[in-house]
Amino acid sequence: MKYRIIFIIIAFVLHGCGRAAPAAKKYNVIIIAVDTLRADHLGCYGYPYQTSPRLDAWAKKTLFFEYAWCPIPKTSASFASMMTGLHPCIHKTKPNRGTLDEKFKTLAEMLQSNGYHTAAVVDNANLSSFFQFQQGFAAYTEVWKEVEDKTQSTPFITENVISFLNARQEKPFFLWVNYIETHTPYIPPPRFIPERQPGRNILELENRIVPRRVTQDMQKIDNFNEGYYIARYDGAVSYIDAEMGKIIDAFFRKGLDQNTILVFTADHGEDLGERNFFFDHGSLTFSAGARIPLMIYIPGQKAGTVKTPVSIMDIYPTILTKMGIQPPYELQGVNMLTPEKDRLLYILGMGSQAVVKNDCHFINVNPKISKRLKIEPRHFYEFFLDPWENKNLYSSRIVEASGLFAKYDAYLKKYDYFKATQQGKYQKKLSEKDKKSLETLGYL
Repeated sequence: MKYRIIFIIIAFVLHGCGRAAPAAKKYNVIIIAVDTLRADHLGCYGYPYQTSPRLDAWAKKTLFFEYAWCPIPKTSASFASMMTGLHPCIHKTKPNRGTLDEKFKTLAEMLQSNGYHTAAVVDNANLSSFFQFQQGFAAYTEVWKEVEDKTQSTPFITENVISFLNARQEKPFFLWVNYIETHTPYIPPPRFIPERQPGRNILELENRIVPRRVTQDMQKIDNFNEGYYIARYDGAVSYIDAEMGKIIDAFFRKGLDQNTILVFTADHGEDLGERNFFFDHGSLTFSAGARIPLMIYIPGQKAGTVKTPVSIMDIYPTILTKMGIQPPYELQGVNMLTPEKDRLLYILGMGSQAVVKNDCHFINVNPKISKRLKIEPRHFYEFFLDPWENKNLYSSRIVEASGLFAKYDAYLKKYDYFKATQQGKYQKKLSEKDKKSLETLGYL
């Protein structure tokens, strides 16, 4: 009798081992990422002006991440982190015009190998197939090759996205959408441009940094008031909000809210005159340039606000975990559905470095740019209490800040990101349309 019982137990265990684990649901996935959209110029992130009524309403239906950050406020490297779940120190993609190494498995490749149809519509030539960002996409539409100028790109993208959503899909799909409306030059349709106070005359500021291209535009129109350009940036935000409204309407009309994860985010923010750094991104790592919007709609997931800091590189593991797919290697990104407290987020900048931990944001500004702008070299903010980062607490938090920077410095020295990205030259030439797009955006 005893042996019979043992036999039955063994047979039961073996029978259980032979069963495949229950398959995770294959949700469709849409990621809409707006280039250069800072979080705090959306109403849902505390902006006092009404720039984003559709997104403000949408945020209430999502997991709303109040403090999301990019690992570097530059397009190529930040989107490479989104697509691989890796920090720039690991994937080594250059800040701009950087090639995404084929040895890394992109989110598109991971989903494609699991039966997904993959498509992308991108509008920044830094994401060109020339730089290998098309990896894993069955269809990869480079908008600048399809339209005559930047004013035509946003409606072109929206029309293509809605056509895609309306089409019958035989397989689950992954769609990546990249708008660039909020990147310089800020040229939304005039009807979206609000009234703003003139603000300061930028030319009268002794210590300022303004991109050469923007200075040239100012001289052409003989307007040097910061309010003029901030109004145009806000107009671009409102234009994107209206286009997102069309996509959200199509999303519900097609019933995609039942089976589709929709992520809304950005690659980085934009400095709009804070600390006299105007209409650019990449050098400074304050919240204006490094904090991004992030909203994730998941069918059946209760909406709510998450205050724990997260990163754009967390999108990759969050999607894979939701699909029951194992990541192909160790990630720096984590599952945002179970965010980690006390985690250190290292943010690379061309003229400063930053560490985010819990509610604290430490910034170390390089001596050259600190002197040029006449700002303190070190900053420490508690952004839950001071989201606009107006009160520098560094003098009272020196020990804590020094400890954070020591860890950052050790991390950067270990992986040597900036030295690694200076190596290597292209073996082929950019197309003329790639060049024209990059010139329009001020990269060439």
